[in-house]
Amino acid sequence: MRDSVGRVVDAFLTEADASLGQGYSAILYGSAARGDYIPGRSNINLMLVIDQITPRVLRSLGRGFTGWRKAGREPPLVLSRAEWDRASDAFPIEITDMRTAYKVLRGADPLQGVRVDPADLRKALEREFRGKLLRLRQGYATYGPDPAALGSLALQSAGTILVLAVILLGICTATESAGIGAAGAFLLAIQSGSLDLERTKQSLFLTAKTTAMVCWLFVGSALFSAVFAILGGQQIVEQWVLSLN
Repeated sequence: MRDSVGRVVDAFLTEADASLGQGYSAILYGSAARGDYIPGRSNINLMLVIDQITPRVLRSLGRGFTGWRKAGREPPLVLSRAEWDRASDAFPIEITDMRTAYKVLRGADPLQGVRVDPADLRKALEREFRGKLLRLRQGYATYGPDPAALGSLALQSAGTILVLAVILLGICTATESAGIGAAGAFLLAIQSGSLDLERTKQSLFLTAKTTAMVCWLFVGSALFSAVFAILGGQQIVEQWVLSLN
């Protein structure tokens, strides 16, 4: 594990140890586990499998998640053991991806004994590819008389197929495949001769605009959570959830 990854993960797990003790498992997967993590570009993919998830447990992890979020990283996944035991048919692509490279950092190995049914994996991949095929048929029927528009549709579809292929082959995680898709689209635009300075500027502007909008969502959600907690809404919801047992 790279030092930059280790510092982030160790700090988070120290908080988790204080909150959960030995009642959880933690695994690192993706590029950080494979050894090809790129600082500033790759995500640190961490998953916690907790014996039992309650509002109190989630609150106790708040400090660790806050530190992780401030670093601008994708938060760790959190599942209960009961949820994890039923996850193989719901997330066959993601679990298959995890199995290609992972490291157990705390507790028992949650992937040990977990088997992804090939039929579930086939259905998930088939659903993705069939959805793309349906959209391609719609596009072909619409743009068939226009070779230029049809070529543009093919280039756009190639990026999606590339993303699905790298996930299927275990080259990168589902999150990291987004970067692969963006790089593929950039290379295809260069190859087709459709990339120029003006379009590059527009792409950068739209990317910055979308990123800013998402960041404002984070700001708004943080302010809402703070006001909600100050006004006692958190305790009300907690008492209501616990009263359901």
